[in-house]
Amino acid sequence: MRRAGIFNDTSISGHYGCTAVMGTILRELAARDVTPAYLWPVAEDWKPHAASLDRLRPDLIVVNGEGTIHHSAERKRTRDLIDLAAHARRLQVPAHLINASIEALDLPALEGLRQFTTIHVRETGSLRYLARHGIAARCVPDLSLGQPAPAAVARSGILVTDSVLGEAARRLREFAAAVGAGHERMKPRIGRWEKLRRDMGRLVRRSPAIREWRPISDPCAFIRRVAGAELVVTGRFHSVLLAILTDTPFVALASNTGKTEAVLMDVFGRTDRLIREEDLADPAFLRRLEGGLSFTEAERDALARYREGAARARATLFDGIVGRTDAAVLRGAQA
Repeated sequence: MRRAGIFNDTSISGHYGCTAVMGTILRELAARDVTPAYLWPVAEDWKPHAASLDRLRPDLIVVNGEGTIHHSAERKRTRDLIDLAAHARRLQVPAHLINASIEALDLPALEGLRQFTTIHVRETGSLRYLARHGIAARCVPDLSLGQPAPAAVARSGILVTDSVLGEAARRLREFAAAVGAGHERMKPRIGRWEKLRRDMGRLVRRSPAIREWRPISDPCAFIRRVAGAELVVTGRFHSVLLAILTDTPFVALASNTGKTEAVLMDVFGRTDRLIREEDLADPAFLRRLEGGLSFTEAERDALARYREGAARARATLFDGIVGRTDAAVLRGAQA
């Protein structure tokens, strides 16, 4: 059985969408007889631990890009993940950047990206950005769509989720209270015992590497709540994706990059379901809510096509990265 070094395990935050993504990655690799050599957590610098990670001898490196690969001039976290491509070449193993949204990179970061064996982005906005810089990539919609969709249930009420942007998150909370809607954080609060376990782990471990995946939130339960709503109002990229997964009508605020708008264009060819923060208190928008903002027949057809295309692209992605041979990487490293 081959082993993968997996970087940027975003599920340690408990974020429902990130946990769904990591679950898909591990399940798809396991289906192809690939097991984790380790999982490296988000926001941890791998470089001081490179020697100990190398001793675990992964056959390939998989970098979960998610929303991390942007504004590299200001973000060390972005640069650290991109530097994994050159490190993998020195180890003579393939390195695959997957599930990434990419924008606003400086020249050193763009040059670093060229050293990945393959790059897979989750929307065509990122694909076009890379193409403008002469970097080859493929588009595979966000891997949270690899979660099983729940059985159809009766829908009722509005579900509001938060935003990575503080002011937008506040307005969404106020909106939920004003209309009597349910409100959920995409990162549920970590319980006291889980926090204590983490703190103790930091004291005794030599490396942040995770050898056994232990999700701390239940994305399937959250997906069922999304599926039971008549409408989702959100500022979170992954809330939009899970609404797409479950055929749940939604409207969304923009996030910290253009990823939400890019997905709306990929699905519908327009961004009609994008709203502004001020809309949340606008009487005209509140009147629109009374109609439910249901999907049109054309939108439902577009959603079905998007999900079907995502499933095909996802299978091709994992078949491809597992099928890449070390010999091919050696040739690339020597070129």
